Amino acid sequence: MVRAFIAIDIDDNNIINKINDTIQALSEFNLKIKFVETENLHITLRFLGEISEGDVLTIKENVISKLICKPFNINLKGLGAFPNNENPRVIWIGISEGFDSLKKLKIQIDDLLIKNGFKLDHEEFVAHLTIGRIKYGKSNSLKKLLEQYKDFNYGSIVINSVKLKKSTLTRQGPIYENLAEANCE
Repeated sequence: MVRAFIAIDIDDNNIINKINDTIQALSEFNLKIKFVETENLHITLRFLGEISEGDVLTIKENVISKLICKPFNINLKGLGAFPNNENPRVIWIGISEGFDSLKKLKIQIDDLLIKNGFKLDHEEFVAHLTIGRIKYGKSNSLKKLLEQYKDFNYGSIVINSVKLKKSTLTRQGPIYENLAEANCE
């Protein structure tokens, strides 16, 4: 079995530097936060969970290779938390531009998955970039920082590929491996 998901990587150094500055600010709170490693920053379009090697092959051949997309821009802006700023568990950066293009891509992926026999939950798509998960602790200062960064502009990035990724969970954190890639042309 393979733990897999379909995602867009965030690999722009200017954006990563700004994210690292935010992580540094978040690190100063008395909280246990597991931050996403910079090489693992991504926007998930579809989490697949544990799938078989046969399913991986089906997704490579009938989903990733069939995706039709053109390069588009997204803008990463604002810091927020799930479920909310009062009780944060996941800290994320929002998408202020390019959301419609991301959603169209996600719908296309879901449609191709369904055509190939995959059953999907139809939860509402909330495009975001997770940067950390709070393991325990609470801080009023964190709420203030989230408010302070709610309109912070991390920058724009051109999206020109979508990847099927394998996730291997380890004590040190997940290790991601690219299994297939669709280039947006």
